[in-house]
Amino acid sequence: MRCFRRLATILGVVVLALIALYGYLVVRPAESVPKTLTAVPPLNHVFVIMMENHSLDALSSRNAPYIHQLIRTSGYDFSYYGVTHVSLPNYVALLSGSTHGTFSDNPDQTFSGPTLVSQLDAHHISWQGVMQSLPHVGYTGNWYPEKPGTNPVLMPKNALYAKKHDPFMLFPAIAQHDVQHIVPLATLTSELKSGQVPRFVWITPNLCSDMHGQPAGSADCPSGDPQKLVRLGNRFLASLIPEIKRSPAFTGHSVIFVTWDEAQMPAHAWSLAQWKQWLEAGPAAPREFGIPVGGGSVPLITIIPGTKEPPHIALWADHYNLLKTIESGFGLSYIGHAKSRSVVPLGSLVKPR
Repeated sequence: MRCFRRLATILGVVVLALIALYGYLVVRPAESVPKTLTAVPPLNHVFVIMMENHSLDALSSRNAPYIHQLIRTSGYDFSYYGVTHVSLPNYVALLSGSTHGTFSDNPDQTFSGPTLVSQLDAHHISWQGVMQSLPHVGYTGNWYPEKPGTNPVLMPKNALYAKKHDPFMLFPAIAQHDVQHIVPLATLTSELKSGQVPRFVWITPNLCSDMHGQPAGSADCPSGDPQKLVRLGNRFLASLIPEIKRSPAFTGHSVIFVTWDEAQMPAHAWSLAQWKQWLEAGPAAPREFGIPVGGGSVPLITIIPGTKEPPHIALWADHYNLLKTIESGFGLSYIGHAKSRSVVPLGSLVKPR
């Protein structure tokens, strides 16, 4: 009987792994597709700010007052999710409509195929990837600062820029031909003042500002101090978002999307690598176990000019819906999982009321 139960468990793990390889660890409920949809209006400028590793319940109003103010006064989806765990696949998913089968944060990975920016290039729509703490345009390192002589895949204690959070540099077609579009945050700050801003702007804060944190032992923002990380992320958004809103570029049908790649890792949840270890452990394997389901519930905040009635919705959506919304607003075709009929654009969050 024990062998039978073990076999049934192994088969269950295999099924879960197959689901994961397809690109979803969360099954979209049938009722997630509403009978009527609000069309996405043509969008002048789109800003995407990608934060890290927090669900709404981890963002206390005490440590994140500005974020809670945004939620009250802006568009918000209470049923928005990351695509999977770990971080890197969520960035790749939002940019390309697929995780490409990866569940790794290894910044040496590369990917191919169509992306949102290849679509923008084809339609001559300007774009920019903005990376806080990127030392200069054309930088190709995995981290900055880097520590020479160490494993380049491992995060240095004082790292601020992380290539694993810069999906543009994970696609050689972009990194080799469009690298001039990947710029430090100071470039955007100057552009906002002049109003000469690309129509699509992706913003990745550094490891202290995005709520991810640096390795244990860091003096600036250790990952083991979640309250400090939330305060730092709240401060970053409270500084940047008003700058964008004051810019001459933020007019007409423009939108700022603020979201998080995934929620914090569930307690007692295992990665696929840990499942493999469990299967190989034989009789010594633990009896209690779990597995992360998708990327978890994360905030999605949408800010548009002149909204008198900020829309709050509870439509089941994830990063593929956000990609489809951006593609719709720019009049583009859909790529990857954004092609699916069950992935609906979030028109109600970006249409002025």
